[in-house]
Amino acid sequence: MQARDASFLPMPVRALVIGLVAGLGGGLFSLGGGTLTIPLMMGWLGLGPFAARGTALAAALLPTLLSAWLYAQAGRVDWIVVALVAIPAMLVTPWVAARTERFDGDRLKRWFGLVVIFGAAMLILREELLGSRVIADGWRWLYLPLVGVIEGLVAGGVGISGGPVLAPLLVLGLGMPQQLAQGCALAARIPAVTTGLAENLRHRHVRFGLLPGLVGGGLLGAWLGSRLALALPELHLRMLFAAVLAVIGLRYALAPRR
Repeated sequence: MQARDASFLPMPVRALVIGLVAGLGGGLFSLGGGTLTIPLMMGWLGLGPFAARGTALAAALLPTLLSAWLYAQAGRVDWIVVALVAIPAMLVTPWVAARTERFDGDRLKRWFGLVVIFGAAMLILREELLGSRVIADGWRWLYLPLVGVIEGLVAGGVGISGGPVLAPLLVLGLGMPQQLAQGCALAARIPAVTTGLAENLRHRHVRFGLLPGLVGGGLLGAWLGSRLALALPELHLRMLFAAVLAVIGLRYALAPRR
């Protein structure tokens, strides 16, 4: 499908802007892919849902790797946590996706929106309601695979990455600092992005002509967003992240039925 002329800006410039927005979202808030890029590609570039999904995955790989590397260089990635979350998420995502194709997508997205709004409120009120930690150290080996299963349920059922639920679950359940939770969320997403991209390449859902702008903007945005996230005080970053989550949750919860 050819992208519609939806703007006076040339297509490569629009792709660059979308990549920049997605990279900033990924680096600053560990959000990207389906959360930010796909709606922009469909609305501003005129891509169909499958082309937008495949192209978004292709564009997200290098910026996600860069953001995860920057967080890791700053000591903000726990690789044991990443493994315990990523492995069950990789197994659950395709299984759920295959079994929810006939579900009411609008209802799934509304429930997802409500869950995200609840998570945003809990992040803001974490100290008042939960203290610094909910799950004891001895239970983290059970809790983290469960978080991976939840991420897989979101990715497979709703069709976006688990970023909007993964980082909050790490912050709320384990009392992680926001930067560490976001670094783990970025790193845990890499295997799913890679396998998802391979599947979309097989079905020819990637629009390669858009990738130079998307990847170039994404790398710049990822660098800027990651640096800013690592420099912000933890409380400020957590409050910003919660505000963005609330907006995303409202978008899904109040979306009109198709």
